[in-house]
Order: sequence, then C-alpha cells, then structure tokens
Amino acid sequence: MNKNFLKRLIEVRNAYGLSGYAFAKKLNIPQPTYLRYETGEQKPSARLIEALVLVCNINALWLYTGKGPMFYDIESNSFARQYDATILEKFERFGKRLAAIQAKHNFLDREMAKLLNITEKHYIQLVTGSRKVDINVLNSIKQNFKVSADYLLYGD
Repeated sequence: MNKNFLKRLIEVRNAYGLSGYAFAKKLNIPQPTYLRYETGEQKPSARLIEALVLVCNINALWLYTGKGPMFYDIESNSFARQYDATILEKFERFGKRLAAIQAKHNFLDREMAKLLNITEKHYIQLVTGSRKVDINVLNSIKQNFKVSADYLLYGD
C-alpha cells in the first residue's frame, strides 16, 4: 500500500480531531477494519473511498495523489458533486466506464486483467459490478489509461 495514501488517510482523521474508533463510526466502517486501513494491513476499499468523499467531502484526487485541496470547497460550484443526489448511482456505473476504456483500446478481458495485475475472473467481476474496485486496481487503471479517479469513480 502506498505510504503517502496512508499518511493522507490519517491526516483526514486528524483534521476531524477524532480517534480511530470515532472516525470509523463516522464513516460507518467497523473499527478493526478502519484500523487495518490506517496501518496498511488491508487495502482501502471502494467503500472507504466512497465514505471519505460523501461523508467527509474529501477530494479524491488529493487522497490518491496529494494534489489539490484536501476538502471540497462547499461554497464553490466547481465541486457540484457534493450536492449530487445521483452519486451512488454514478459510482455503481464504474464497470461500464471500465468496459468503455477496454473497448476504446480494443483489449480482451485477459489483456485488461494482465495489464491491471489481476485475474481475468476478478476483472470480469469489476466490469459486471459484482466486485468493488480497490485502490491498487484504481491506481493501475489511472496509470495505464491516463484517466482521473473522479472519472473512474463517478464519471466526472
């Protein structure tokens, strides 16, 4: 796991002035699971990223790369997603966006899986929506196809 990501995760919790237990409760994530995220014992899940964005107004680009502001500016119209009632629906279309990237590059499922360093079965589960994306796969897609995390997660 990227140590800079872990540092930013802890930085978010500290910005709220909460203990790991209280922050996990705020995010509606079991405390032991959250602790494993912070220590790097468990890869951050899409559920964690989604909670950070929706509950804490965290800028996903900052979370992944450290670029830009940590929080979305509530007063700015440039971050309209925080008011978007369809955000969960958009997040659930991740598989369709991944399939579109695959089609654009004319790759087979097995080629995509190899490029993302996952099994073909794992890849198919991502496309069909039966499996949520994790941060490592998300980063692989970003790096290999030069697309933003916001586009991948929300279509923006």
